[in-house]
Amino acid sequence: MEIQWYPGQMAKAKRLLRENLKLVDAVIEVLDARIPASSRNPDIRTLLAARPLVAALTKADLADPAVTDLWLKELRKEYLVVATVNAASGEGIKRLLGELTRLPKRRVARPLRLIVVGIPNVGKSSLINRLTGRRVTITGDKPGITRDKQWVHVQDGFEVLDTPGMLWPKITTSEQAFALALTGAVKSEVLDILQLGKETIDFLLQQARSNLQDRYALTDLSFEPLELLAEVGRRRGCLLKGGGVDLEAAARQLVKDFREGRLGRISLERPEGLKEGEVGGPCQDDGGGTLPLPE
Repeated sequence: MEIQWYPGQMAKAKRLLRENLKLVDAVIEVLDARIPASSRNPDIRTLLAARPLVAALTKADLADPAVTDLWLKELRKEYLVVATVNAASGEGIKRLLGELTRLPKRRVARPLRLIVVGIPNVGKSSLINRLTGRRVTITGDKPGITRDKQWVHVQDGFEVLDTPGMLWPKITTSEQAFALALTGAVKSEVLDILQLGKETIDFLLQQARSNLQDRYALTDLSFEPLELLAEVGRRRGCLLKGGGVDLEAAARQLVKDFREGRLGRISLERPEGLKEGEVGGPCQDDGGGTLPLPE
């Protein structure tokens, strides 16, 4: 999979980050717990090094907890504070607030100032809303919601600056492109949804076979990814007039199921130390029985 999506507001966001770093005491980098490596923007690493770093892993409820534990250990080598949070439920927010209040501050009579950075759709605005205890930023399930900077007063004596989601001009590996596409960091209009669906099936066959099998009540996984995608479409009712499978609709449904956790808690990236095939438990299938795949 190849993806290049770098609209003008992302270049503007990088300039905004550079201009405002001198005003803040620390940086909260929001990472997707399913893809902690791919959700780190390599284009701003040198900029971030100028301030203490906090890593907030969002969507941890969708990631394999065993893999997330390994990532936490790995990320503590670089970040001053590392925490997992669930912006939807609020889990982990209280602990993160406690850690933030202990960050070093410049000797000036003002609140501690933090800037929040991250890739599109990683949950920055939702995190800020949880930190403040009220809805102060626009949120959504599509990348590119935040366009301008927003200073927000947070309880316990600090302020947070939200910034637009930033990718980088050139995504260099197909693995990274797949991870960003599947987790929703890339605008859907620039995706080849059928290709993404096929690659998702292929990934699940290699890393989470039981999750795929149980979710869609599949009895035989020996078929090619496109054939399995067609069977997923049949079972989810993605049909054309005449009874054929709408493969693009099937791919969209598969991706939606993954993003919403209906395939179970699955991490797309692992640090060194976790064996292949070790994944979270499968979700409960809600299909209508087991049907054989067509020959």
